[in-house]
Amino acid sequence: PDEYLLVLGSSGKTYTCLASCHYCSCPAFAFSVLRKSDSILCKHLLAVYLSQVMRTCQQLSVSDKQLTDILLMEKKQEA
Repeated sequence: PDEYLLVLGSSGKTYTCLASCHYCSCPAFAFSVLRKSDSILCKHLLAVYLSQVMRTCQQLSVSDKQLTDILLMEKKQEA
């Protein structure tokens, strides 16, 4: 299964990263990586990759319902 990683941004918002498919829900990823193609990743994905290599990533197993609640909370933050 995919690992959904939550990264706290400098603005205080939480972003969802999926390292397995190289994705982040932040606006910088959407604009700089997907739209303009002038970056290969955002700082949140960089933080994920570094934390995985350094083994400092905190892992938590959650149910499908808990994951749904987390993702819905993120959508509310965007509004």
